[in-house]
Amino acid sequence: MKTKVYFLTIILLALSSIAAIQIAEECDALALKTELKKELQPNYKYDSAKTTRFSYKTKEQRKEIEIPLFMGEKYRFLFNTSGLTQNIKIEIYNKPFDHKKRELLYKLEPKKGQHIYTFEPEKSRKMYVTYTIPKVDEPTLVKDCLVLIIGYQLKVKL
Repeated sequence: MKTKVYFLTIILLALSSIAAIQIAEECDALALKTELKKELQPNYKYDSAKTTRFSYKTKEQRKEIEIPLFMGEKYRFLFNTSGLTQNIKIEIYNKPFDHKKRELLYKLEPKKGQHIYTFEPEKSRKMYVTYTIPKVDEPTLVKDCLVLIIGYQLKVKL
C-alpha cells in the first residue's frame, strides 16, 4: 500500500513539474516586461506591471483589471501582445464592467507586425482595462500571456 502511494506521489510530482516547465516555455513574461520597460525611457518611471495568463476556451472570456491612478501625474500604459497566438480585444474604460455610465477611453487597434502599444490618458483617475478573449472551436491547454506595464511622469510645479 505504501509503495502504491509512493509511486503515485512521484508520478503527480513529475506531471506537475512538466506542466510548470511547459507554462514557462509558453510565455516569457519577464522578457516581455523588460522589452516594455525600455519604452518608458527617458521620460517615464516604472510604476507597476500586470501579466495576464489565459488559455482559449469554447466560449468568449472577459477579464478586467482595475488600475488606480494618482491625480497630478501623467501616465503611460504599455501593452506587449507578442505572447499571444490570437488577437484579443483590449479596451480601457472609466468605470467597471457593470456600470451604466461606462465610457470607452481607449481601444487597441492591432496592426500587422506591431506588438507594443501605448496609451497615455488625458486625466489621472481610476481606469479599468478589459481583455476580451475570443472563443475557439477547440479549447487549448497552452497558456498565452499579455503584459501591461504602467509608467508615470511627475508634474513638477516651479
